[in-house]
Amino acid sequence: MCYVYYMATSAMKNISLRLDEDVKARWDALSRRHGLNSSKLMRDAIVERLEELEDFYAVQARLASPFTPVSNEQVWKELGDQD
Repeated sequence: MCYVYYMATSAMKNISLRLDEDVKARWDALSRRHGLNSSKLMRDAIVERLEELEDFYAVQARLASPFTPVSNEQVWKELGDQD
């Protein structure tokens, strides 16, 4: 295991996480090869995954409660775009 620790600006919080050695090596190689900021890349990846999970759980919660399907015609009528 490898420990990754990075410091962010004062407006951000610090985080510490454990990565397998091979994952850390791949991350570092990718950052170096493409001239990327490793911390920014990590933040972006976390935010992207967080947004995916938020969407997933919002949909899951919505589907857990009963609902009545609405026809396309009714939707267009309510939107005022139906002739």
